[in-house]
Amino acid sequence: MSGNRVEVTSADIARITGVRPTAVSNWRRRHEDFPQPVGGTERSPRFDLGEVEAWLRREGKTPEIPPAQRLWQALGSMGDVMPLDDAVGMAGTLLLHLHEHPGTTVPPTASGCSRLMQAADQTLSLARGARAGVTALLAHSPGQEFGPRQTQLLRAAVDAANADGPAAAFEELCTRYLSGGPRAAFNPTPPALATLMVALAGPAHGTLLDPACGSGTIMLAAADAGFTRLHGQEQNPSLARLAALRLAFRAAVSGGPTVVYDVHAEDFLRHPAYPRRASAVVGNPPFADRAWGYEDLADSPLWEYGVPPRGESELAWVQQALAHALPGAPVVLLMPPAAAVRPSGRRIRAALLRRGALRAVISLPPGFAAHYALPLQIWVLRRPEASAPPLGEHAGNDHLLVVDASEVTEPLPVVTEIWSDYHAAPESFAPRPGMARTVPLIELLHDADVTPRRHLPQAEPGRMPQEALVAARSAFEAASSALPTRMPPLPLRPEPSTDERLTAQTVALGDLIKSGAIVHHRPGPPSGADEVPSEPGEARYLLVRDITSGRPASGVGPAPAEPLLYPLIRAGDILLPTLAREVVTRVATGEDVGTYAGSGVHHLRVTDPELVDPWYLAGFLASAEGGRQAASVTSTLSTRTRVDPRRVRIPLPPIEWQRAYGHAFRSIAEFTTAVRAVHDLGIDLARDLAETVAADLRASLTDSRPTAHR
Repeated sequence: MSGNRVEVTSADIARITGVRPTAVSNWRRRHEDFPQPVGGTERSPRFDLGEVEAWLRREGKTPEIPPAQRLWQALGSMGDVMPLDDAVGMAGTLLLHLHEHPGTTVPPTASGCSRLMQAADQTLSLARGARAGVTALLAHSPGQEFGPRQTQLLRAAVDAANADGPAAAFEELCTRYLSGGPRAAFNPTPPALATLMVALAGPAHGTLLDPACGSGTIMLAAADAGFTRLHGQEQNPSLARLAALRLAFRAAVSGGPTVVYDVHAEDFLRHPAYPRRASAVVGNPPFADRAWGYEDLADSPLWEYGVPPRGESELAWVQQALAHALPGAPVVLLMPPAAAVRPSGRRIRAALLRRGALRAVISLPPGFAAHYALPLQIWVLRRPEASAPPLGEHAGNDHLLVVDASEVTEPLPVVTEIWSDYHAAPESFAPRPGMARTVPLIELLHDADVTPRRHLPQAEPGRMPQEALVAARSAFEAASSALPTRMPPLPLRPEPSTDERLTAQTVALGDLIKSGAIVHHRPGPPSGADEVPSEPGEARYLLVRDITSGRPASGVGPAPAEPLLYPLIRAGDILLPTLAREVVTRVATGEDVGTYAGSGVHHLRVTDPELVDPWYLAGFLASAEGGRQAASVTSTLSTRTRVDPRRVRIPLPPIEWQRAYGHAFRSIAEFTTAVRAVHDLGIDLARDLAETVAADLRASLTDSRPTAHR
């Protein structure tokens, strides 16, 4: 890129103008004055956004591109200059400076831009409520050398601030970054989950510490709940800066009581930044961190409940968090379900129970914590008082509250109500079948398995409350009535609908795998994975039966011992069985992300999305032609065929066409999922109705009495 140019792809242009990528391809073909590519490749050219915008205005095809969209495009153009995290931090810092100093402009020289950002850093450090840790973040200030693209980013931020206001521009920027930005290893805490966790910490008073604050969502929820002093620590300096910026904007815009906040960019386990203990500790620490500092901290005096094994980083976070809480103060942490059951952590869990430190374990619905397909848990702990009696000598110190909200659509009000009832009278808390109960600690100490579902009484079989039946019927009716709206529109042929023939080269999938454009993780039995899981394990597996039935991952087992051979499934990965009656494909979305491919499942990953569209590839593989090429009969007695996708020859039209056809394939797949959901709801409703009628019949026969003959 040269000058102050912002480059965009055809897909970017389509997204900006609200058309399909094939329409952009048509514009390029039919209009000689359409801007020429300024970069990229022949298959994925890039264009100057300014030239494209001018052409669109001349053609009357779209209004002016909103400044917020232009800012986002400028951020996307920073990829080979600085990480997106740093670019967001730079733009956000300038927007805060513009909020405090309206009318600021971007100087024309690199040295002037450098001085402007130094002034913006000072604005952040002097923001209302900010303390020393925020000032220390400035040592990590990005963009010390200003080239054309950094200058263009600053100008785009100024334009967005002038159009929408600095606070609104920053909010839009954060929303897009946290929900859809190309992040590498950052999974933000959903706001609803942050609100729930802060509520479980009890009445807001004093200082709240978030030891893994990320972008600051939990700290913001704590400020909204009434905490007046917030401490955050985050190992990633760019995310720590973003957390400080969000808190600074909240203070600048809210106009309410001052909330004092501090954010440090250091590793909480090795180098905790806050020597004083907090009134509450709430956090979402990283899971399965093999580099958490086992060797460095093996002899640490922190381990009051036992030295965490190398593979139990979560229990290291639990103990460090407890060590930073005042006596009697709550500690609320998001945990993976394996932490409740792993044999390696049994002694530490037992010690937490004996001391009365672990007070409640709450299972959440799968997917409630974004990017995690597992039903994560919230652990509610309390730092024991110095004079706390041992197990059994004090009522209220001899049980654990377990809550299973894994099948609740909206867990926030349900869990809040249960916690409120329990907190008001722990000793008289009434169990809720299948949902919540208090478990005597003596029942837990054998294996210290604190998985809620294992300890919950189940509802009486065959009987369903009337309100549950009404809710099930309403869900079925709602899904049924919405089904016509999920039908793919006709005609399915993407734009343009002309008589011209589309030419495309045909390439064997095996050749694409050899070239590296697609990675093929060969099917095989990962260590410990079983088609019929018996005991809870550490990971979820997408099995053959899940792919063929269109249902969520149902396999449970230990995580693979060779993660390079059996990696976690990402969004857009393609899964298909090795043996099937017909070729069925599945593109990973939603709950599939974060699971593993089970035994007998091909796992394909497109590494060059500008060459192959995943939905297009999956649709072709599942078509009659793709299935014919991929399948071979295993034997004359078998009704299933062996599927080898490497044999399939894939036509590769331009990527705009692939995406258009991929969109059609995706709409068909989503319609199929909706049809299956209606079917499942209907079958479940019919079964529940039949069981309820049968239960009523049994009750009537039991209550009847024979009539005496006179």
